[in-house]
Amino acid sequence: MADRAGKDLMEIDSRLFSTKGSLDSFHQEIAEFFYPERASFTQELILGQEFASHLTDSYPVQVRRELGDQIGSMVRPSDRAWFKASASNERVARDSAAKQFLEFMTDVNRAILYSRDSGYRRAANECEHDFSAFGMGWVQVSYNKKRDNLLFRTHHPRNMAGCEGHDGRVNHVHRKCDMKAHTMAHLFGEDKLPKPVKDALQRKDVTSTFKARHIFIPLDVYEPYRKFPKGAKWADVYVTEDGTILQELPAFTFDYIVPRWKTVSGHFYAFSPAVVTAIPQARMLQRMMMTIIEAGEKQVDPPMIATQDAVVSPVDLTPNGITFIDSEYDERLGAALRAVDLGKNVGLGIDLVNDARNTLTEAFYLNKLAPMASLQGREVTAYQASQMVQEYIRHALPLFEPIEDEWTGATLDLVTEKVMRAGGYGPVDRNGIPVDMPDILLGQNITYEFNNSLKEARDRQVINGYQESAAVLQAGMALDPSLASDVDTRTMFRDAFGAVPGGRADWLVSKEEADAGRQAMQEQMAAQQQMQQVGQGAEVAGMVGNAAQQIQAAMNG
Repeated sequence: MADRAGKDLMEIDSRLFSTKGSLDSFHQEIAEFFYPERASFTQELILGQEFASHLTDSYPVQVRRELGDQIGSMVRPSDRAWFKASASNERVARDSAAKQFLEFMTDVNRAILYSRDSGYRRAANECEHDFSAFGMGWVQVSYNKKRDNLLFRTHHPRNMAGCEGHDGRVNHVHRKCDMKAHTMAHLFGEDKLPKPVKDALQRKDVTSTFKARHIFIPLDVYEPYRKFPKGAKWADVYVTEDGTILQELPAFTFDYIVPRWKTVSGHFYAFSPAVVTAIPQARMLQRMMMTIIEAGEKQVDPPMIATQDAVVSPVDLTPNGITFIDSEYDERLGAALRAVDLGKNVGLGIDLVNDARNTLTEAFYLNKLAPMASLQGREVTAYQASQMVQEYIRHALPLFEPIEDEWTGATLDLVTEKVMRAGGYGPVDRNGIPVDMPDILLGQNITYEFNNSLKEARDRQVINGYQESAAVLQAGMALDPSLASDVDTRTMFRDAFGAVPGGRADWLVSKEEADAGRQAMQEQMAAQQQMQQVGQGAEVAGMVGNAAQQIQAAMNG
């Protein structure tokens, strides 16, 4: 049964990889221009080989590197806590017990992601550079051997194939993996290994590798071969190329994150719109730079024309070199040795190169993703600032939306699922729910809020709207003071205060606390006013009494 299942899996594997052969060729060309250290789709990179020796201009590599780095700094800023767990239901999210547990979940997830052993930062950086160059990345998330931490690994796109389910999400992945004998023994046990692997293990061969596949397949495709526990949705299978199954486990979470940038209906594999626009310019730029380099060399060291039989010695163009001319040659017939004037305009070529580089910059969004900090310290009107922010959001959204949805959001969702199943949020019941989770959170959709440059831009829109609204209200109150009752200024202020960059959420008390404080202040002011009125009455009574005494004294006198 296992052999039949393994052979069927390898037939599926063969079909999936055969359909992406032309894509690997295209990715090879992309990598050679933009990502030379990744250019091993159709050829192997030899250790010690100079990756970019075929390039005459490195600018395409620089713009890809800049975009890949900017993606990380935009969605995962290192100067702030860039995510927090929340509940999609606003009433639940405001509950104090729910907030405390959600903050606890946020702290646990952050500790896992940034632990030294998880490999998240390295995997995230590699995935974001694959995303910028090829339009998609492949990240595997698994438990470590002790199940007390998660491991993140980004795999080379050439080794990956997959397809999506009826909902349009990736749900089936095949990965080529070359494994050493001792690694296979550690993962699967020596008894399950094929004979060639066992022989290498006995020889203590630590260099030879053996080909295998790691397959995550939906149970509705795989389950005819084996029944898995209730709740499992995938089969986690390792199989050799001859169909020998090394591991066959139920999976309750889909352990691959496959962010896709731009997709075309009917096609599973995505592409990078930056590279699609830029690759013609990258090809042209390499040819242009070679031409300019040759033209510059000809200007500095031009080719020579020598009259036949007039030059009687080898041409010596070195400093203080001597070239002998036949003494009987008549110079009136033309110089015996002269430089060729090619009339090249090197400056024009440089202008064309700069134009090509500017096009590459625009293609990779680098001129669109200027940091919002550029607004700080500049004297602009509220309207100008709002227009600049809106322009930034328009340009950033095509890049941010797929990343937040399919990359950072998918990562945090998977981390939450795996940590919860492993008891990372505390002991779980038989349904896999933490027993310490407040009842109000049960059955709720736990989402994540992101704190990045796009959120900062949206917050600036709120602040600019507050400032403009306040100016309009102030102008209206100058004509009619009663207009103040038409605007909920407290809600305006709370929204704008919460959007101030660098502000903290706990600086703003809840509405209930604010209402209680405002009522206490009003009561205190009323008491003070009453005491003041009593004091004024006593003062008037005293004045009246003094006047009466003075009148009585005058009458007696």
